[in-house]
Amino acid sequence: MNSTSAYELAIIGGGLAGLSLAIQSARSGRSTVLFEKEQYPFHKVCGEYISFENWNHLQELGIPLSDMNLPMINRLLVSAPDGRKVESQLPLGGFGISRYLLDDLLCRIARAEGVHVVEHTKVTDLVFSDDRFTVMTDQGEVSAKVAAGSFGKRSNLDIRWKRPFTIHNHSKLSDYVAVKYHVRINAANDQIALHNFEDGYCGISAIEDEKFCLCYLTKAGNLRKAGNDIG
Repeated sequence: MNSTSAYELAIIGGGLAGLSLAIQSARSGRSTVLFEKEQYPFHKVCGEYISFENWNHLQELGIPLSDMNLPMINRLLVSAPDGRKVESQLPLGGFGISRYLLDDLLCRIARAEGVHVVEHTKVTDLVFSDDRFTVMTDQGEVSAKVAAGSFGKRSNLDIRWKRPFTIHNHSKLSDYVAVKYHVRINAANDQIALHNFEDGYCGISAIEDEKFCLCYLTKAGNLRKAGNDIG
């Protein structure tokens, strides 16, 4: 990759949004490059429950959901810290699939469609000049007519550009810790459970390969009380 590389579209961030955009862009005939700081496949902290409203779109992108024997989730359980609980049917429902698998499948599709996927590369800046964008990375530079940011919030670019939400006083969000595990447990694979506890909650739902996603969010103080043991 060098400064002479030129594309119609450059996408910064290779999550679901970036990969989906890359696939659709390439299919429309546009030369497309996508930058991802990690290397596929990789894990992400995510509940990994997807609403059925996304089923058709993902299949249109090329994910063979109907052939993957994924868990279909149509029930919800919510528990309170004191043990009380409520259960309900989910009118629309959803399905479970790990980001480790889903993102990797989308990356493979993007590459097959002609997208130049640049992995393990951190974008350090984005400059607009002479009606084009220059994407600067730790591996070199490329030029693009259009640039799309799908890198989430509070990234290194947000900080570099001094976006207002990065320079405000201490954020309440920084007090929280999120952790995810893939586990094999004896639980209903058609139910998503949300268990509330003091200053946090834990979600459990089925994913592929008879595994479950266990993901919790809590205040950092709870982690300190547990001796900084995330397990």
